[in-house]
Amino acid sequence: MFKKTTSALFVLTMGILALSSPARAGSLPESLVPEGASWIAHLDMEKFVATELFKVLDSDGRIEIKSRDIGRMMKIDFFKDVSGLTIFGFAPGGKRVVSLVAGRFDKKRMLTVLDLSDDYQEIPYGGNTIYSTDDDEFGAFVNDGLIVFGERREDIEKVLDTAAGKAKSFASSGLNASFKSIAPGAFLCGAFDDLAGLDREFSESRFLSKAKGLFFLAQEKQDRLLVRLQVTADTAENATDMAEIAQGLLAMARLSRKEGPSDEAAFLADGVVVKQDGLKVRLELDVPVKDVSALMSHHGRGVASFLN
Repeated sequence: MFKKTTSALFVLTMGILALSSPARAGSLPESLVPEGASWIAHLDMEKFVATELFKVLDSDGRIEIKSRDIGRMMKIDFFKDVSGLTIFGFAPGGKRVVSLVAGRFDKKRMLTVLDLSDDYQEIPYGGNTIYSTDDDEFGAFVNDGLIVFGERREDIEKVLDTAAGKAKSFASSGLNASFKSIAPGAFLCGAFDDLAGLDREFSESRFLSKAKGLFFLAQEKQDRLLVRLQVTADTAENATDMAEIAQGLLAMARLSRKEGPSDEAAFLADGVVVKQDGLKVRLELDVPVKDVSALMSHHGRGVASFLN
């Protein structure tokens, strides 16, 4: 169950990105993410639910696809009960995925459901209990309003130790420094410290194969959707190559425009600006929310196809 939930949470967060990643509810829990995390994506659910973009997705049922599955597994109303979702990875490539979910939970009801599993176990750890339903499905309540999921027991223990002050958090790392410049209104953000070792799709990308680090954010400001993707190269030459590749791909997308309603690639390409600053290359998208809504209504792809 934990593995299925973690996977669904990851897909939902990345699906939201495809549109455009104990603390205050909804905010990035800096004191809980352990040292050694190689990437982090954070979704401030409270801010996201307050956007016009969410209202459009919610009104036509697009974003309900995976949230319905998560709600059944966790016995919650995902968009009402969850205030924040943080997903991060350890090890080369960050493939050991851990999820932190902040919100309002019926602990007793959730544990009753877990207890129905034939492989259910309760493992005491310090002042906490780690719950398992398989040899690669683990989870624990950090406190009444925060749950951690993961595929490895040691990763859950590391989070619990970090929460208890027994282990260092990632707060002093370069990865955390990426989040310091995030605009207050951002509902989605994330950073990859090193792209080496990530999935084949990244390594085979003409653009990302030259990148060392990556940062992204999405926010809604007034009536516009703002998305920023920033990659860092290891050399100035590679940074220039990435900027030129990005410009070339955008030009091709714009040329692909056909008669009738514009396709997603051409529409998004029209709103993207490429900027280079030393080793950093930024792609900035700034489009009216109403245009994004109209585009999704015409084509019905985006999040829906990503989550299916």
